[in-house]
Amino acid sequence: MTYDIETQSRLAPLTHSRATFVLGLAILMTAAAEIFYLIVWGTWLFPEGSWLGKLVWTLTCGIAMGAVMGAVTLLLAEPRRGQPAAFWIAAASVAVVGSYCAWLCSRIDAQFDYFGGSEHSIHFITSGVLPALAGGVLFGWLLYLRPESKLNQN
Repeated sequence: MTYDIETQSRLAPLTHSRATFVLGLAILMTAAAEIFYLIVWGTWLFPEGSWLGKLVWTLTCGIAMGAVMGAVTLLLAEPRRGQPAAFWIAAASVAVVGSYCAWLCSRIDAQFDYFGGSEHSIHFITSGVLPALAGGVLFGWLLYLRPESKLNQN
């Protein structure tokens, strides 16, 4: 027996504007977090190192991480829009991708030493994992748990 999600959903199928909104929200959230890290970790706590290198890292990470989170959400959560699973899948995608990126970036930063990841790896990873968990809940809530919001009408 196959289960057709499209016929079970009360909401309209995925539109171009909805896909753009999901991807845009994910990229906006990760870019904002990365800019915060650039300011705190890259200029205030560890001002040494290449400013251009730090800026390129921040922009690349913010866009790429958000694109991956948005794409995973579109592939796995959006077909379940209108069901509680959509929220959990979106939240988990942000938490998993964000946590992995925190670990990966700590390993990369150990080579470049832009953000103090080599000396303070536990703090570096924790400052990525905790916001990924909270950001996942916020992302899922904005997309799937606000039925009265215009955010869900795209």
